[in-house]
Amino acid sequence: MPTETKSTEAAALAHTAVSQVEPRTWAIYSGLVLTMFIWGLAWPVGRALEIANLPPVSIAAIRYAIVVPILFAILWLREGSFRIDRSWIPTLVIMGVLNTTLYQVFFLYGVKYAAASDDSLVIGFGPVLIAIMASFVLKERLSGTKVLGFASGLAGIVAISLFSPNTGAGFSNRLLGVILVFGGATAYALYTIILRRFIAANHSENHGSQPSSLSILSWISLFGWFFFIPFSLLEAPWNYTWDAASWAGIIYLAVLSTVVGYFLYIEGVSKIGAGRSAIFGNLVPVFGVLTSYLLLGESLSSWTAVSFILIFAGVLLVNRKPKSSGS
Repeated sequence: MPTETKSTEAAALAHTAVSQVEPRTWAIYSGLVLTMFIWGLAWPVGRALEIANLPPVSIAAIRYAIVVPILFAILWLREGSFRIDRSWIPTLVIMGVLNTTLYQVFFLYGVKYAAASDDSLVIGFGPVLIAIMASFVLKERLSGTKVLGFASGLAGIVAISLFSPNTGAGFSNRLLGVILVFGGATAYALYTIILRRFIAANHSENHGSQPSSLSILSWISLFGWFFFIPFSLLEAPWNYTWDAASWAGIIYLAVLSTVVGYFLYIEGVSKIGAGRSAIFGNLVPVFGVLTSYLLLGESLSSWTAVSFILIFAGVLLVNRKPKSSGS
C-alpha cells in the first residue's frame, strides 16, 4: 500500500456512522476516484526514486519523518490529546512493523527489481489474501467461492510474473520484484487481521475510551518509522544525491499518498459506507498501470489485461456475499 492500497485499513478504522442522507454524492465519488489515482500514481513515483538509485530504506525513513509530525499535529488539533492506553502499545508496535516498516520495504525493493505497472497489479491481490486469512484467523467461513477467488487472483499474479512485457536491463529481476510485492501484500493482510481483532477486542471490553482511526494511524506510523532509522543509517543516505525531483517524489508519497489520500478515503467511507467505498480500491491497479505507462514508458500487453481481470475476479469472488437460505 505505499499507503495507496489502504482501502481495507481505512474501512476498518472508520468509526464515523454513515450518513443517512447522501448530499453531493458525485463529489464523494469524485473524491474517491481522486484517492485511487493518488495511490495508483505512487507506484511509478516509487519506481522513479529507485531508478535514481536512491537507498530504499532511507526513502521510507524520510517519507515517514514527514508523515509522522503531520499526523500528530492533526491528531492534536482534532482531539487535543496524544494519549493511548499502555495495554495497546504492543499491538500497535506489531501493526506498525507490518503496515509501515515491512510494507514500505517490500514496496520500495519491489519497484527496484520489477516494473511499477506489474507490481501495482500484484498488490491488487491484497483483498484476496485478507479474505483468506480472515477465514482462518477470525474464523470466518471459507467457502468454495473464496477458494476459487484465491486461485483466480493467484493465477493473475503468475500470469504477470511469467508473461510481463516489461523485460530487459531496466528490470534486473522481475520475479524477485513480484515476490517482494507479494510479501508486502501479505504483511498488509496480516496487519489488517490484527487491526480487526484489536478494534473488536476494544469494543467488546467496553473501555471508557476507544482509539480513534487517526490515533491508530499516527501511532503505528511512529512505531514503524522507528524501525527504519537504524537500517537507514547503515545505508549512509548522506552519500547519495537527493535532487529536487527526489524530494518532490518523497513529498508526494508522504503528503499526498499517505496523508491526503487517507483523509479523502475516510471522508468517502463516512458518507457512503465502507462496502461501497472499498469497490473503488479496484481502480488503484488500473491507475498504477496507466501512470506507469505514461510517465515511465513501461510496456503493456494483452497479458497485462489478463492479469488484471484474473485478480479483479478473485477480489469479487472472495467478497461475494453468500445467498441467504430461505426460512
